[in-house]
Amino acid sequence: MARIKNVTKRYMRPPPQYVHDWFSPLRSSEVVPGKITTFNFMGHELIAFRDTAGKVHVLDAHCPHFGGHRGVGGRIEDDCVRCPFHGLHFNGEGQCVKGDFVKDQTSLRHVKSPPWTVHEVAASIFIWHGTDRTKPDRPLPIAAPGFFDGWSEPVTNAGRPLQPTNVFFPTENIIDIQHFYAVHCWELQGIERHPAEDEDGSFSAVMNMTWIAGAQSPSPLIRRLGKAYSSPFRFDVRVFGPGLALAISELTPEQGSLQIMNIIVITPVNQTDCHIRAITSVKHTIDNPVSKLARRVLKLGFEEILSRVFLAIATKDFDGDEMIWTKRTFLENPKPLPDDGPIVAYRKWCQRFWPPDYLPDGLPEQLADAPQAAAANG
Repeated sequence: MARIKNVTKRYMRPPPQYVHDWFSPLRSSEVVPGKITTFNFMGHELIAFRDTAGKVHVLDAHCPHFGGHRGVGGRIEDDCVRCPFHGLHFNGEGQCVKGDFVKDQTSLRHVKSPPWTVHEVAASIFIWHGTDRTKPDRPLPIAAPGFFDGWSEPVTNAGRPLQPTNVFFPTENIIDIQHFYAVHCWELQGIERHPAEDEDGSFSAVMNMTWIAGAQSPSPLIRRLGKAYSSPFRFDVRVFGPGLALAISELTPEQGSLQIMNIIVITPVNQTDCHIRAITSVKHTIDNPVSKLARRVLKLGFEEILSRVFLAIATKDFDGDEMIWTKRTFLENPKPLPDDGPIVAYRKWCQRFWPPDYLPDGLPEQLADAPQAAAANG
């Protein structure tokens, strides 16, 4: 490829909003048996429903027959969605299997819309968005067998909308070291592993931090009182993709060596807006008579109770981030500092999630083949 002078590299151009990755637009609790759940995802109107075995299926909201909205007036019958427009029944694979008013049922074979690939894990419903919605390019990391072994049952909440926010802003924050103390008011004690691509393909870092109670509060009194309590912790964080990041915080032995897992899911809703949510779990390490009694009587041990506390803390911690993300503009030519973290390396890494045909406005056509050429050359 010929060199083009004075042209911003593709990975430094404004990134796409609709990228290829696993995303979680729904909590498990939002899809109940016998009901159709309608939602927006990557600019698509979709429906989700459960079959009698409890498995979640996701289809396009609009019927491939004549465009009726199956989520408005539709209903679940015999593990199928019945379209209210003409009474056609669609199974979880998107195939029309019955027509209430169709004489020859074999004539329905061509009436089908491809289903979306779904994983339900960690109290959440994940959907693959890629070139082929039925064939993911890569597995969902947290759906690997045994991923949550030894951890409490993951809990989540409604999260919050980010209007507007580019899908890459939240995960870019994770490798932006300065933002942890500027926005979150954490104190950086040291870096065990500088942010970089890991052997498993994720972008990861390990840092030692100190959290200070009330540090982000707008109240001077709360900030002053909060200084009386601080909590050192080891912060092991990795970004699997623009829609999924994982942070494991390990407290000191004086604090019981608790390990808290926070999974951050970011989902584009439309071309300008996203939604963010945390999923939290606590490692099973508390083994005392009181915890055993609570687990036996309440079906909840201390870890299950603490996971809800830490979920609330993680969700509250988005306050400062939301202020930045929703007012931030993307700079093609930022002025990074040595203390920022490897922003440029991270943006290069992020290109793997871009649609192959995505060409940012103003970028010469000769650069369209850059990612493919780079991949071919290793």
